Amino acid sequence: MDGKENSILLALRQIISAVSLKSSFEEAIASLVEKIRSTMHTDCCSLYLLNARKTVLSLAATDGLSKESIGKASLQLGEGLVGLVGQKEELINLADAPSHPNFKYLPDVGEDEFLSFLGVPVINQGELLGVLVVQCKENRQFDEQEETFLITLSAQIASIISVNRSTKEATIENVKRYKGKNGSGSIAIAQAVVWKPPVNFDTIQIMYSQDKDIQSELFHQTVFQLQTEMDMANLRLQEHAHQKASSGYMSGYGSMLDDISFEDDVDNAIFSQGYVAASAIKVVADKRIKDCMDNGQEDKAHDIRDFASILITRLVHLLPKETDISSPVVLIVKSMPAALVAEMPRNKIAGFVCVDNATSSHTAILARDLGIPAVIDVNLDINNVDGHTVIVDGQNAEVLVDPSSSVIDEYMQLISQSRQLHDLFEQDKFEKGITKDGQRINIQLNAGLNHEDDDLAAQTDGIGLYRTEISFMLNSSLPTEDQQTNWYSSLLSQFTNLPVCMRTLDVGGDKGLPYLPIEEQNPALGWRGIRVCVDQPNILKTQLRAMLRAHMKYGNLEIMLPMISRLEEVLIVKRILNESIHELEDQYQTKITRPKLGVMIEIPCVVYVLDELASECDFFSIGSNDLIQYLFAVDRSNPKVSKFFDPFNPAAVRCFKYIAQKTHDLNKPLAICGELAGSPLGALLLLSLGYKNLSMNYSQIARVKYITRHVNLQDLMAIGEKALTLNSSVKIKSLYVEYATAHGLMGVIDPKNFR
Repeated sequence: MDGKENSILLALRQIISAVSLKSSFEEAIASLVEKIRSTMHTDCCSLYLLNARKTVLSLAATDGLSKESIGKASLQLGEGLVGLVGQKEELINLADAPSHPNFKYLPDVGEDEFLSFLGVPVINQGELLGVLVVQCKENRQFDEQEETFLITLSAQIASIISVNRSTKEATIENVKRYKGKNGSGSIAIAQAVVWKPPVNFDTIQIMYSQDKDIQSELFHQTVFQLQTEMDMANLRLQEHAHQKASSGYMSGYGSMLDDISFEDDVDNAIFSQGYVAASAIKVVADKRIKDCMDNGQEDKAHDIRDFASILITRLVHLLPKETDISSPVVLIVKSMPAALVAEMPRNKIAGFVCVDNATSSHTAILARDLGIPAVIDVNLDINNVDGHTVIVDGQNAEVLVDPSSSVIDEYMQLISQSRQLHDLFEQDKFEKGITKDGQRINIQLNAGLNHEDDDLAAQTDGIGLYRTEISFMLNSSLPTEDQQTNWYSSLLSQFTNLPVCMRTLDVGGDKGLPYLPIEEQNPALGWRGIRVCVDQPNILKTQLRAMLRAHMKYGNLEIMLPMISRLEEVLIVKRILNESIHELEDQYQTKITRPKLGVMIEIPCVVYVLDELASECDFFSIGSNDLIQYLFAVDRSNPKVSKFFDPFNPAAVRCFKYIAQKTHDLNKPLAICGELAGSPLGALLLLSLGYKNLSMNYSQIARVKYITRHVNLQDLMAIGEKALTLNSSVKIKSLYVEYATAHGLMGVIDPKNFR
């Protein structure tokens, strides 16, 4: 062992000994960086520690940088050289740090003069705790012994940092953390209010009544009331562009409300056994739940339990929305049926927590799609939380009870970041979607009801998808031609000189009309979309005539056909459309400009007949939700298989690319109006594959527009080509995460990375 190695080992022991004698952790790490700087003869030594959420590295101690920046200067994981060391958990040794592509200059920390950089991760038992850095003003490479010294030292101090963190969490912060099974939404901080109804599904007593007719009438009135309230809640969801939430909400209960056998069984229990209505519901539901559990249908059992709970609460008028709440609170409940989530007074409920594992997957899905901060299936004592301050972290499925002020401050900062993002997007909402290299991207709106915003047209490039079926849901019977003409005229007038693409009536599957009942064993693969319209040509013709009458005045209509699976369906619609045009031209003695006719690509078989379809239509539009669902044979509302619903899967990526290339070769415009277009990473994926027409819900437009205006399309196209060669969704998704990180967009894509 040479003299230099001996001196390094001696210095190592001396540093650890000196640090361990300090009375406080802050003094210890301050001493640590001073001694490392002195021993290694560097101009600066700094220690960055990872925050509790494992997202940010904050400057904790330094000898060489500005002392005032301690606790203030911070970098996200992956941001800057320090963040890169933390993200990769690998040493980085650079002679000229400012020339590295990941270098990030932090003002006010005083690192202007430093050129060389050596950073090592501080890791304890596989867990990243921080990053230890030395820097020099001269342009030089640190040698192997210096690397070894810093690595060894980081391993030695890792245990000190770990012990301090555990002690701090246990004594100073005194916060109780509870992990849930599912989480949704962002963050809510408020006082907890526990809702424990005196009567619910579990506590309902078996009681009897001589007034069997009255009990039966009460039951049927309750079913009717639930149906009415569900329809209203569903329409509210649709109106506010929560299409996905509406789908999950209705699929959970719609089939049970339409199940005549359930009503018959409850009636039989009332009349044959003499049960009161609530008891009869419980008895019938218990039997069905047992049958489902015996057959391994756990999710269905949860849905039945929720459905029965809702009926019982309505029978005794015990809903949480009736609680006297004067300010926003976190609602703590034993279980939360999806129907109650849909009806929550959003101005009073900041978030909610369910402690029962019997809550159905539909509740979790609905909460997620509505953006409500929620955590489900938490091992929390419901009797000891009422009135306490609670943080609901939906992103990490975690509940914090009685958090310290420092923890609250940290979470408030995250909430503030989300608000700053909103303000950031607002600045660009009237700008056009033009990439940094000058490529024009059309960003359109998915709509279901007419919006009242006067400036909505100025924020978009028109409507890429208008769901006509939502207006049908408002009616108690099939709407007349005049009614529909008024609806469509109102919409076209709002978007004068912009295209408005109306989808013909798309019912069936998870969307039913009370006056057009559709009962099927497998509705997703059944009578839905264009199949209904082709089999009911009078309904289709009335709608087409109404669309054309509105188009006669405004001239900006486009028509789109859903769930096309064969050429014959398009030909049938074209025949009816031609008939309608000729009839109206004769009736009004005027020439009608033929609207563009498009085909939705939702069923995979259509991909292989694009040549034939292209000769009969003017454009194509992808419904990514259904296309991915059918491509992978997966119901994404089913938690057992939802992980397979993956737009970054190589098969999906290659399918999207094939469609883009094929329609380009056919010289037919292509749009995409599914959820993928409104997803930040999804938008990057689509842009990289050649898509320039994206349509999405209103809440997503500003974010996607901002992203579009901060990317270079040619760079993205190169990434898209690389993505096509990869064999896993993890690798493909990482390409777009790395691009977003390198271009400062990760904070826009994932708000917790926003600074």
